[in-house]
Amino acid sequence: MTAILGHWILPQLERLARSHPERLDDLLESVRSVQPDLFDELHLMAIEHGQLSRAEVAEKLGADPSVVETRLQVYREAMTFATESQVIEMDRHGVARIADKQITVWEIVREYRRTDEVEKMGAAFPGLSEGEIRAALIYAGRNPDEIGAQIRVYEELLERNKAAYPFAKG
Repeated sequence: MTAILGHWILPQLERLARSHPERLDDLLESVRSVQPDLFDELHLMAIEHGQLSRAEVAEKLGADPSVVETRLQVYREAMTFATESQVIEMDRHGVARIADKQITVWEIVREYRRTDEVEKMGAAFPGLSEGEIRAALIYAGRNPDEIGAQIRVYEELLERNKAAYPFAKG
């Protein structure tokens, strides 16, 4: 049933939000009262996709920030496999990358090794959500040999270029 509804319901909800935001608020309040777990999950998803901050979600849910953080960790654990399979794809060369983007998993891992914090990686990858970065790191954790080999190939290429062009900036 979801696939049947999916093609038309989201555009209609967007129209409703623009034309009658109070009716959408009523709908969301109904979701909150009938399915509070789903309501919470929608907010956690918004954190993952960079649409709401943890503080905003805590305020909207009327929850302590530490409770939101705990719920977020549980949500991430539950969504690990689903998210990774939706976010990571193999390109035609067999290199894992973020779906619909040109950023490879090994590039994300290489940057993560420098920063050691997912939250700081937004500067290096402004087009990626925190959820996409985490999915890449999870993929790399499950495929360390593959990602390690790709990073080594890149770093060897850098070293060869530095040796061949010692006066070049870079």
